[in-house]
Amino acid sequence: MKRVIIFCLACLIGVAIVHPAYAQDTPTYPIYIVQPGETLTQIAIKLNVSVEEIIQINNIANPDLITEGTRLFIPGLEGISGVLTAKTVGLGETLSSFVKISRFDFNFVKKLNHLTSPNEVYAGSSLIVPIDEEQEILNSSIQLQSGQSILEVALLQQLNIWELIEANRLDSGFIYLPGDILFFRSNQTDQVVSPISPLLNSVTVEKLPLKQGATVVLKVVSKLPVNLSGSLNNLPLKFFSSENESYYALQGIHAMAEPGLTDFELQGTFENGQLFTFDQKLLLESGRYAKDPPINVKDATIDPAVTIPEDDFVRSLINNVTPQKYWTGPFIDPVDPPLCYKSVFGSRRSYNNSDYIYFHTGLDYGVCAPSLNIYAAAPGKVVFAGLLTVRGNTVYIDHGQGVFSGYFHQAEIKVKEGDVVEQGQLIGLIGATGRVTGPHLHFEIWVNGVQVNPVDWLENTYP
Repeated sequence: MKRVIIFCLACLIGVAIVHPAYAQDTPTYPIYIVQPGETLTQIAIKLNVSVEEIIQINNIANPDLITEGTRLFIPGLEGISGVLTAKTVGLGETLSSFVKISRFDFNFVKKLNHLTSPNEVYAGSSLIVPIDEEQEILNSSIQLQSGQSILEVALLQQLNIWELIEANRLDSGFIYLPGDILFFRSNQTDQVVSPISPLLNSVTVEKLPLKQGATVVLKVVSKLPVNLSGSLNNLPLKFFSSENESYYALQGIHAMAEPGLTDFELQGTFENGQLFTFDQKLLLESGRYAKDPPINVKDATIDPAVTIPEDDFVRSLINNVTPQKYWTGPFIDPVDPPLCYKSVFGSRRSYNNSDYIYFHTGLDYGVCAPSLNIYAAAPGKVVFAGLLTVRGNTVYIDHGQGVFSGYFHQAEIKVKEGDVVEQGQLIGLIGATGRVTGPHLHFEIWVNGVQVNPVDWLENTYP
């Protein structure tokens, strides 16, 4: 189901490859391709220009209609023309490895992004780079062992030593250290080494940068069976295996997590006894959540003497992680169409004239359909069905691997604890029990102990 109406703008004319511009009578501007969710303000900050300048040279009538894929002329970048885009720095990457793999000019990228130090670049950072569809990226890598020379690596990989030196920005074959990663081009898919460990093919985080309220999928592909552990945003990760020595962990990012840099740690023990440990700062962005109008409710429903024990009880439910995965594909809306929303996830809230210290932990469906039916959003097992003070008549369903869904304020519950339910099965009726201002269904999803935006689970398949 499409939840966002896409407005189309005519694309501006551009060229495909960035190259130095020469003096001419007509000014030549580079073109930037707008990325998903970007605003003119974000683009202006990223490119160190003003919003007004972008609007003026692009003759933009309505800045709010800028959409993904729009091509914008960018002023203030003398000596640069062609098409620019944004690429995200991946897990384990540094500025040096980023430019090596993609074969960009190091000083050009520094200038384009106004970088004064490589330490300004973190996993999740967005770097402006030229589009060059003819440039082949370096898709393979190898880690230098103690006592190993560049010549030996070139012979083992059947590479031209001078091409290897040039690709890795080495002035000679003697400027390297054991443990360094060398990059090269190969037709063999197994010639990939993660900078985190030579026994790992890859470690990826979907999606970077992190965002408040998002569901994060961490994927690890290993050359050997490995026992993994780690943490993200100070929360312990739980890993599950898939096929061919692939592993994944699902983790929610709290809707009120502090934007900025957050910690990521990963440790592993391979079946041969070898160990690795890795840590890196990841960029975490605001979810840009709005404030709801102040809400008046019964005092008892915001009394810490009531809310804290109830929250503790709910956490005792969702902290029991079932290794089995019950769901496949996206979750479904838990009510009949037509759909209408009374409140969305993440909005900041004030109850009874309090400060905005609360946030909305789910998605509220109003009564807009002929029926009041509530359905299971995905297959799972009912772990609670009963009355709570704040949540009213409530059902929690365990979908496995730390994923739970909750259904609040029901008029009537149609299932009981222990029931195994299928996707779309009737579980209750919409009501107005608990902390409410009127009849509605509050629907929420937990991922490894954190409430996340349910819309993501309705529109995507995890993991």
